[in-house]
Amino acid sequence: MKLRRISDFQHEFSFLSYSENFAAYYARLLENDLGKIYVGIPWDDLVKEFGLQEVGKGARMSFSSRGRIALMFLKHYCCQSDKRLIEQLNSNIDYQFFL
Repeated sequence: MKLRRISDFQHEFSFLSYSENFAAYYARLLENDLGKIYVGIPWDDLVKEFGLQEVGKGARMSFSSRGRIALMFLKHYCCQSDKRLIEQLNSNIDYQFFL
């Protein structure tokens, strides 16, 4: 058995806060396929076309009108069930930016 240096295979993690790295995360999103889809979708036009509005009465929605449409795109993009998509949404910052 050979000894290996930890620095040869160790990954460095950044422990800076989410807000400190906002621009870097957003720029990274725009470079990948999901970001290209995000930029190419006319979000405001879709909200108007579907006639979606914020609910004034009843339970408060977790997502805005635009976010609900984005969820449908993201669900198709990921090929996952609603439950699995929410699990992924909690851990994937690209998905969070998409919504």
